[in-house]
Amino acid sequence: MNLKENKNLIIISVVIIIIILSGISLGILYSLLPGHNQPGNKQDCEVAGGKWSVEENFCLLSYKESGEICTDGGQCKSGVCFPPTLTEEQKIILIDDPLKNIEGTCYPDELVTGCVKQIIMGTVSKETMCLNN
Repeated sequence: MNLKENKNLIIISVVIIIIILSGISLGILYSLLPGHNQPGNKQDCEVAGGKWSVEENFCLLSYKESGEICTDGGQCKSGVCFPPTLTEEQKIILIDDPLKNIEGTCYPDELVTGCVKQIIMGTVSKETMCLNN
């Protein structure tokens, strides 16, 4: 092999390694999404809107339809829990701190495009409301 062929082989090897590592990284990130991590105790289960089964020591979550009450997008078929209209007081608090213990409604699948305001684990923050910092 000449020098040019060696360089090409090295470049191809590096690209293949990057693709493999990217796939592994994306798999790990995907496994960390809330829908793949059932709450492990009664309190977390209830916060997520599920029912704790004492007999099975397991959280029973169901995927809710559009318009149903939720505290996290993982409870909704669309994956988005839309917050209620915020009061002026809540908007002022939101400038510096997230709002906790918020309930919203499941957002319709067909409207999920771009940045959609949402509740994540019962919390609304500037980031989840698509607001600039």
